[in-house]
Amino acid sequence: MKKRLFLYIPLILLCSILLTGCTKKDDEYGDKIKIVDSENEKKETESKEEPKKDSSDLGYLSNPDEYAKSKKSIGELTDAEYTLDSLEDSQSNGYHAFNFNISTSTEGAGLPSFTVEPVLDKGVYRVTIRNVGKDNSGIAYQQSRVVDKGAVTGIYRAVTSTPKTAVYEIGFLGNNPFKLDYIETDVNSWNISVKVAYDLKYSPPTIDFGSTEFSNTLQSIKGMSASDGARISSYSYSVTGGVLKFVFSVASGTSNPIPSVEAQYDEMNILDVRFTSLQSDKVSTWGSSITLPAGIVVNVSRAGEVSSYRFGGIGGAKPFKLSASQSPNQVVVEIKTN
Repeated sequence: MKKRLFLYIPLILLCSILLTGCTKKDDEYGDKIKIVDSENEKKETESKEEPKKDSSDLGYLSNPDEYAKSKKSIGELTDAEYTLDSLEDSQSNGYHAFNFNISTSTEGAGLPSFTVEPVLDKGVYRVTIRNVGKDNSGIAYQQSRVVDKGAVTGIYRAVTSTPKTAVYEIGFLGNNPFKLDYIETDVNSWNISVKVAYDLKYSPPTIDFGSTEFSNTLQSIKGMSASDGARISSYSYSVTGGVLKFVFSVASGTSNPIPSVEAQYDEMNILDVRFTSLQSDKVSTWGSSITLPAGIVVNVSRAGEVSSYRFGGIGGAKPFKLSASQSPNQVVVEIKTN
């Protein structure tokens, strides 16, 4: 079954990290995870579409000049190891607060290295915390917590191959500057807050987010084409609970970042995921095949504006789901491997 939702109602999906991939074993969840991305990400200009007023009563900022969209950092990189004790979010007057409660057992250690950087091509603020030995946020890799208020979509736990590094991405759809604050709550304990302003004038277009259910029949998403600047910049994957999740990071030159794509099994039970009109596809330039867990191999090809990703070795026409999300901007293929 398909759904068409507003842009600020995201599905729980993935984004990619600015690293070439290497396999990482998640100590907390036992999942196999891999992230592959280009070394440089193009940062898009913001949409200039005239917005409409949101009727939600989210309040107004009393100090708007303290909010910006530029990279912010606090703390420093040391040998101390930190614990992310909890990650809480709450609605406040004119903004949404994401509170990272962090501590260390190292005496005399200062604030951890904590950076918030806008990645406009993905529609997120990327939060990077270094030297994290344990993460008790309660959000699994490639999962998110939904907000859906004032064009702030939620917070997503991203995959990274950098050891002892926690990466989270806060999704936003409109004019949502942020402010970075912190307080010391106890000895060697801090509350670091990323406050993202609500955009009360954001007006979302209608977008096709694909399927909500697994099936083994044709699924498709009607989205942007090569003439709209539709493109693929990277991929990542994970295996959790008998489901392989393969995620394409996508973008376009319009307010709808999702490209047109369709997926179906052929007569050999190979799942063919076909992007029908792309301006560019970086992944297709990195090699002709991708080896995944459970014996699955993806054969990659590109002809003209069409990119094809053929998933072989699935072991029959097993149920799959083709879906998409915005902020982070992704097309997701999920395949039941059991």
